[in-house]
Parts: sequence; structure tokens; C-alpha cells
Amino acid sequence: MSKLLRQVSVIATTSTRGYKITTTFSLIWLTAISIFFSQPFVRIPDHQYIIVLKALIDSLLFFCYTHVFIRTYLKLNIVGQALSFKRIYLLLLYLFGVASLSVIGDFSLSKLELFQIVDVNGFQLTNSEGAVEVKISLPMVYILAIFNSFIFCIIWAVLYMFFVQQMNRKKQQQEMHQAQIQQLTNQLNPHFLFNAFNSIRALIYEDKDKAADTITLLSELFRTHLKAHLSAKSSLADELQVSSNYLAIEKIRLEERLIISVEVDQQLNNQILPTLTLLTLVENAIKHGISPNRNPGNIGVNAFVIDKHRWGLTVSNTYNASSIADGTQTGLQNVKQRLLLMFGVKCKWQQTKKDGVYSVIMELPRD
Repeated sequence: MSKLLRQVSVIATTSTRGYKITTTFSLIWLTAISIFFSQPFVRIPDHQYIIVLKALIDSLLFFCYTHVFIRTYLKLNIVGQALSFKRIYLLLLYLFGVASLSVIGDFSLSKLELFQIVDVNGFQLTNSEGAVEVKISLPMVYILAIFNSFIFCIIWAVLYMFFVQQMNRKKQQQEMHQAQIQQLTNQLNPHFLFNAFNSIRALIYEDKDKAADTITLLSELFRTHLKAHLSAKSSLADELQVSSNYLAIEKIRLEERLIISVEVDQQLNNQILPTLTLLTLVENAIKHGISPNRNPGNIGVNAFVIDKHRWGLTVSNTYNASSIADGTQTGLQNVKQRLLLMFGVKCKWQQTKKDGVYSVIMELPRD
């Protein structure tokens, strides 16, 4: 029993943001409807505040019945379970019990002296001349009220199950996208580490101190490599840090052949990217733009604000048309695919070649 009470307590006190917003609007709507339908049964028309108070209490009670009783039952016995005739029958029986309880509570509340201006002890329908045509007794009022409440409970349960189904489907899609992004990220790491080891190998016999410094930088890259398996996304600041470490290694190897320019709007540091996005683009620039050329080359990284909803990220490099490596475009396609998985149509991707400069330009949604 205590375990069940703990489960009920946890379910009743936790909910999603979408559920809270929907529930708030539903309460407002129910209160307005209750006020409208209470008007014909008010004995003292100028006591409007009593009607509003009664309608508000009715709406709050309905929320308690649905949130605590119906939602909890659905979470414990229906959500994630295969529906059967027995489950549906028990659910309908349970909803009828909740509907009966809600009507008894509402009629008991109406017995209070404050709310006796609303006549719920039976009512009669009359024609335009005032002659009595139909009289509905109190038991029939109870039956009609329970039936209406039962219908509302069924509708609420169906809508909630549809809401949960949509949320679960959305969550599954997000998890699938995260898994796909993670799989693509894992494909990048061997290539990135291979380049780093090649840089160290070139330094071992030339400058031991530089080789030691490079190994220190590589240890930071290994740490990033391990983190990449834990999270499919990271901040722009983290992406800049790991890319800076990689460029520092390549700067030791390429020396004056590599000129680096980084311009980043500091207010964008917390923007999210798929892990190793920037590193992949920088690696691509080194491999296909700088390394094949004997002359010095430039790599530029620029992060800038477009407006309050968008920001831009550009990675550019100079190249020599006669010596640029063709490449397979695998790395760039990988990055593009991960961005599409994470942001969908909200991201824009452009690759340009102009005046000896190759650029990848991304327009991304801003948090």
C-alpha cells in the first residue's frame, strides 16, 4: 500500500511543460463554461461573484479528479500496456466511479449556504407562456450529471492517451536522432586521432620539446574523444577549445605555412552544435586546403549573430587550385547530416569557392 501511495505521489507531482500549459488553458475554459451554464439556475442575479467562485472551485475539483485519479490510473495501468477488453472494461468502470465521486462532491458543495443561490435540487422546463411542460426530479438530475461527468472523463482519458502517445513518439524520434548523430560522431574520431599522431611523429626527431607539448595537447584531444561518446552535442565554446588544441598541434607541424584567424561573438559561446562539428571542418580545411600547398595558407573561423533567432558559423580556408586534394566530401557530408538531424529545416548549409577561398557557411537556430 505504501509503495502504491509513493507511486501516486510521484506521478501527481511530476508532469511535462506541455501538460502544464494544456491544463492551465483547460481550467480557464472550464471555468468560463461553468459560469455560462450556471446563469439559468441562479436565484439572485446580482450575486455574480458567487457564480464565478463556484465555477472556479468546480474547475479545480475537476482538475484534481482528472490529474490525481484518472491520470495516475492511466500511468499505472494503461500507458505502455497492451489494451485488452478487460483493461478497457476496468478503465470504464473506474471512470464511472470517478464521475460519480465528482458529482457527489459538486452537489455536496452546492449544499453550503454560500452557494445555495444556485438551485440544483431539481428544475423544470417551461414554454414561452410559463406553463410547465417537463419536470426533472432530483434523482434524474443526479443521473444526468453523473452521465455527463462520465462522458467528460472518457474524453479526458482519450485526449490524455493521445497526448502521451504523441509525446512518446516525439521522444523516440529525438532518441533515434541522437543515436544517429552519435554513430556519425564515432565515425569521425579515428580520422581525427590519426592526423594528430601523424603530427607528433613528424616532430619526434626534430624537436623533442615541441613533441612533448604536442603530446600534452593530444591528451586534451583524447579527453574530448572520450566525451564525444558520452554526449552527441556540445557548446560552441567547447568546440572552439578542442579545435584550438588541434590547430595548435598542426601549427607546430606546419609552422609558418598555417595562419589562423578566429573571430567569435562571446554571446554565442553557449550555442549548441553536434559534437566535433567545428573540429571536422577545421580538419577538412587543413587536409584539403593547407597541407597540399607549399605556400602559407589561412584558416578562418567566424561565429556571428544574425538576429535574435539565428546565428552564423563560417569556416574558411585558402587553397591552390592546382594542388588542392579532391577528397571524398565524407567529412562535410557527415557534418551536414548531423546538423540536419539536430536542427532539421532550421539550419542552412552553404559551400562556396571564391577568389581562392573555400568556405562552409552555416546558419543555425539560436537558443
